[in-house]
Amino acid sequence: MFVQIKRMVVTEGNSDIIVERFGAKKDGPSLLEQQPGYIDKQILVKKVRRGDEEVLIMVRWESEEAWKNWEKSPEHIAGHKANAGKPKPDFIVESGQDVYYVKA
Repeated sequence: MFVQIKRMVVTEGNSDIIVERFGAKKDGPSLLEQQPGYIDKQILVKKVRRGDEEVLIMVRWESEEAWKNWEKSPEHIAGHKANAGKPKPDFIVESGQDVYYVKA
């Protein structure tokens, strides 16, 4: 199994925007959920009293190959091209992504 984790830090009160963007269910499964090798997705919001909020989007894949196929798929690339050149929203403090092999 292979896991992709996106980490986003946003200003106070804005984690719901990220949750909606990455977790919203529309009519039927998303393009991501239809990808061969996709297992599931979890969205975690760090418990904080005040200040910046942290959101993790964890996507589990059957294999690294399945994840790579999604990353280079026309659908995934088109989604990124649609936002190319647009400034990131002001409420995003930082973002990043890491990938992991599940060993146990």
